[in-house]
Amino acid sequence: MLLIATNVHIFAQNFASLNSGKSVQVRLTTEISSKNKSLVKPTAIVEKDVRNENGDVLIRRGTPVEFTCDIQKAKGMGKPAYAKLNFTTTSAVDGQDIALQGVYAINGNDRKGAALGVGLGTGLTVLFPFGFLFFCIKGEPVTIPEGTIIPNIVVNDNYKVKVNN
Repeated sequence: MLLIATNVHIFAQNFASLNSGKSVQVRLTTEISSKNKSLVKPTAIVEKDVRNENGDVLIRRGTPVEFTCDIQKAKGMGKPAYAKLNFTTTSAVDGQDIALQGVYAINGNDRKGAALGVGLGTGLTVLFPFGFLFFCIKGEPVTIPEGTIIPNIVVNDNYKVKVNN
């Protein structure tokens, strides 16, 4: 009977809890830019080991992180570009998929005032009809540099992760 209890105890120690809400530090490994949105598939990795309270590594540093990227180029009328990254999954040390939750969004600066003010002012008065070309003024592009640490990414569910002691 003692042998069975010891084996169960050892088995229980090989699994650790990874709870919903646990922070995961993510780093972009490619630049994301609204200027060349289709040239490179953006990638990211776990920046720092994710550990439980006992110090067991649950998600290893360098593990790839999956995410979707919605990029809108700058448009006329001074509308800025934007990028929205939605982080979805990574992998635990035992290979199971870990659902993540977190969004990182960035907007460029708009130039609506310049486009409307100059476009209307000159288009209706001085340079009619060429002044309306000022409506083609685009907003600012956005760039998220390689190496950017993305804040507020968390584990989205509770997991039991097999760990090596």
